[in-house]
Amino acid sequence: MSELIRIALSPSLFGFGALSKLPDELRARDFRRILIITDPQISANGILDQVLTLLKGPFEIERFEEAPAEPHSTDVDRQKEKFRFNFDALLAIGGGSCMDFAKALTILMTHGGSLGDYVGEGLVPGPVLPVVCVPTTSGTGSQNTQTTVFTIGGVKMGCSSEFLRPVFSVVDPELTMRLPSVVTRNTGYDALLHAVESFIACPHERVPNRPILYQGSNPFSRGLALEAFRFIWGSYPRSILDGQDREARYSMSIGSHLAGLAFSHSGLGLVHALASSLGGMIDAPHGVCLAACTNIGLRYNFEACEKDLAVLADAMNGGKAQGSTEQFLANMNALIRDFELPSRPSDLGVKKEDAQMILQKTLIQTRRIQTNPRQLDEHLLSFIEAGI
Repeated sequence: MSELIRIALSPSLFGFGALSKLPDELRARDFRRILIITDPQISANGILDQVLTLLKGPFEIERFEEAPAEPHSTDVDRQKEKFRFNFDALLAIGGGSCMDFAKALTILMTHGGSLGDYVGEGLVPGPVLPVVCVPTTSGTGSQNTQTTVFTIGGVKMGCSSEFLRPVFSVVDPELTMRLPSVVTRNTGYDALLHAVESFIACPHERVPNRPILYQGSNPFSRGLALEAFRFIWGSYPRSILDGQDREARYSMSIGSHLAGLAFSHSGLGLVHALASSLGGMIDAPHGVCLAACTNIGLRYNFEACEKDLAVLADAMNGGKAQGSTEQFLANMNALIRDFELPSRPSDLGVKKEDAQMILQKTLIQTRRIQTNPRQLDEHLLSFIEAGI
């Protein structure tokens, strides 16, 4: 444990029109031979063509357009020999899964082996081929983080290393204007819970030293997380209801960006651990699993973070009235209900007899549970059973 707070920032360019500066940023870093990692949706909706037009000229481009949603470790392993050498950087264009795929692939391109060799914290042995990110959703904030997440052995796990932070990102809210409302809903809920769980994380004074900067809630992360929460809470419903609301898209983009930066310096908690367990079991979108696990995780943590949840409740109403933990959870449940997200795992087909399996898959996620505000104990199973 340490009283010191470590801060590591990935440079980024933010705002409407930022994408036009991508060629300049690549040239400034002498990145000429580029491997683009994207997915079929980005290939089909015109964003990839837009980027390729910008990169005509001095750049040598190769493309991989099959990055899967919610990737498995084997999806990455299958590509490691195909793309092994001769690139200056990887350019990830897409949502969190696409950016995570690029970060995972760069490990194998640089150091070899299989992705399972690097599951955990600090196991990447050295620098990797640089990754540049162009996010097209307002969700994971992966452009700011040191982690790549994938499913392995039926659980969503990750490789976490400070070597994995992208070297640069271009965050242009214009690229989110074409998102379908259901994608906006699912990815935005992830960003919202990043802000919440970063803000309420275990205080950094109680978190053991680790190879990554999941160091518990601290003044740096708390300020970012609270501001991220304000941006997201005020714009999330609007961005779902009207995808052409430029102000809402801007606020979601900056909110998710700040939330990613916040949790990459604090860590997350039980809601994300439960959702990753659930997602590995049923292969549902991460934001959907988070919604289904929100009540379980927050109710378990209530006593440990009552004051922090009241601060967030206060932010929900713009500081016009003092908030409470119960008001916070009531507002979250209303949001889940209004946008037809699942409120419990049984809404996704999970049965009460699955509670023990969820618990076992949650307990192995030390990356997340070390920064949960309440230590996990024998009472968690009863919360899971009641919440299913």
